[in-house]
Amino acid sequence: MSNTKSQYQLTPREIDILYTIWDADRPLMASEMASEELKLATVHTTLKRMLRKNLLEVVDFAKSGNVFGRCYQPTFTMKEFELDMLSTAFKNRRCKEITVANFIEELLKDMDADEALVMLDELEKAVKELREKIVSKGA
Repeated sequence: MSNTKSQYQLTPREIDILYTIWDADRPLMASEMASEELKLATVHTTLKRMLRKNLLEVVDFAKSGNVFGRCYQPTFTMKEFELDMLSTAFKNRRCKEITVANFIEELLKDMDADEALVMLDELEKAVKELREKIVSKGA
């Protein structure tokens, strides 16, 4: 079995920090990321590692109390990250009987009808665009 790896090799702490920043919808200082579960010292250690791995960038400096600190933001979007995670999980599935079509069917089966129809419209548009792209490459 081939084991496809995510382009993002992240630890659980790194993932926690990314979601904290994405949920805030703005760059954050280390002190703003710390919590009961995620101590400030751990945040600082993790931020250093994430900067070395180019997962984060410093985009600003802000004042917190009487101290200035760096503000961090991810170098990629939540959408890019989650699509990579889903794609990697799908490629690594053990049951090869699961196709893209029946995976989508499974995702849609519990949605209400209006939501499912919107998703199907988006899917039809995406399929059409991908088909045209593939055909134009072959021509």
